[in-house]
Amino acid sequence: MKIKQHNWTVSKLVADRPGINLNPTWQRGAAWKDHRKILLIDSILRGMDIPKVYLRKLPANGAHKHDAVDGQQRIRAIWDFRAGVFSLNHPDPLPAVGDHPIHGLKFSQLHKSLRDQFDAFQISVAEITLADNDEITNLFARLQLGVALNPAELRNAMLAPARHIIDSIATGHPFFDSTKISDTRYKRQDYVAHVFAMAAYKGQRNIKAPDLKKMILEFGPDKAPDLLVISSAVNDALTVLEEVDGQLRRRITQKWLFVDLVWLIVQQQTAGLEVNADDLAESFMEFDDLRRKYTSKPEDLLQADGTAKQVRLNKALYDYIMAFRAQGATHANLKTRNTALRAYCL
Repeated sequence: MKIKQHNWTVSKLVADRPGINLNPTWQRGAAWKDHRKILLIDSILRGMDIPKVYLRKLPANGAHKHDAVDGQQRIRAIWDFRAGVFSLNHPDPLPAVGDHPIHGLKFSQLHKSLRDQFDAFQISVAEITLADNDEITNLFARLQLGVALNPAELRNAMLAPARHIIDSIATGHPFFDSTKISDTRYKRQDYVAHVFAMAAYKGQRNIKAPDLKKMILEFGPDKAPDLLVISSAVNDALTVLEEVDGQLRRRITQKWLFVDLVWLIVQQQTAGLEVNADDLAESFMEFDDLRRKYTSKPEDLLQADGTAKQVRLNKALYDYIMAFRAQGATHANLKTRNTALRAYCL
């Protein structure tokens, strides 16, 4: 890896905006709240140092000249403020810079001396001129060690076939066009990664964050046929879940309910059985209404009277609630929940 050190003014960073790609595969998209952007701009206006930006130089004649490896949120905040997208409305009123107020103002409303000072501010830029994808991914992960990236965002930095397939399902399957599952911080990719692991390992392994990372590494280019089979199974199950979720008025937003339902559908379809979306929606709604009713007092289920069948169903729901409370990603709890859900929904 070769890196050149530069000092770029804000003016240069703004002028080079068309050539900088803020969304390479390892990045997470816009994530900063306004107050964090405002504090960065306040620091610049006061002449304070800000962290270094890392840019990867790309081959000539491409759509972009650089990929943002680290500093994407800072660059985005600078561009947005310079373009007048937000004003400096911080919950704690910002003190004036010298004799000039800044609180509540947009860039165009600042005193000219502050606008000039902002444009002339120098940012330390490390330009990576030579590096392969593995080196870039490793550098990104190291730079984020002190930042609260979630496991899904870290997995997204892995340039591997399984990661790309998971992302394509999370961004391209019709289920996600109408779902109420948020698309921020790779939440949808996280959900898909969990069901991908269930289909890959037939529900026989833990699917905690370290397990998902190992799966991404395990299913490399040499396992392309397996990846296609798993991808097909997950896509087919999500097609059924799209119908179910529509009838449930987009109720399915909690991760473990999503995982449990998709895995149930995958099991049925893998066994060559047709899953009736109407029947599944009706039985799941009954199950989920009971789950919500007893989630704070599951012991009542064990004390209720009824037929032998009702007693068995009560015990199954009790087991589901208790497993739901515990670590959702362990093999034992996944199996317990699957058994309980099958009792109600099949």
